[in-house]
Amino acid sequence: MKTLLAILVIAAVAVTATAGNNPQVYAYISFDPAGDEAQNAVMPAVYTTVDAYLCLGCVEGGMTVISFGLNNVMADCPGVMGTQAFVNLLPGGLMIGDPFDGVGATIAATECMTMDPVIVGYGTYFYLGGACCIEIVDHAQYPRGVVDCQDPGVADFYCLAGHGSVGGAECPQGEVCPCGNPVEDATWGGIKALYR
Repeated sequence: MKTLLAILVIAAVAVTATAGNNPQVYAYISFDPAGDEAQNAVMPAVYTTVDAYLCLGCVEGGMTVISFGLNNVMADCPGVMGTQAFVNLLPGGLMIGDPFDGVGATIAATECMTMDPVIVGYGTYFYLGGACCIEIVDHAQYPRGVVDCQDPGVADFYCLAGHGSVGGAECPQGEVCPCGNPVEDATWGGIKALYR
């Protein structure tokens, strides 16, 4: 049964990203279990566990499959993290691959995920001290693929809104995503100037 489901997952991800129902979907790291985008940095106590949640926003058409990778903090930040593991939070528990191995993982849900944000899963790390970035990286074969809930599912590409900073690390900037990223404060004069 798992083999059949795995074949269906790969077939769904292999569909070209043309007319999916999630054209503005974006991915980001949050240190909040509810997926708050503003919680993208953490200053943990030494010798504690850090959970970094992989989240999807602007999931208008629901989602069933995602392909992604996470940087290998054990290699990228030696001495900062003692362990790393990924926990899949989507129903069904089907994950092909390893997010940390340089190829990436593909995760499928057994039902349509319609909440916004979708909390895909979390990387759990044992913090030893220092600074490090937890980064979302492209899957080697299916970069940034998210399959919606159509039958058959259609893939879109997610925009990368942001990474996670541990211990004050300066991390690469995310992209400006059409549906994501918090709105900046503006003055009334600045808003009026946009319409002149």
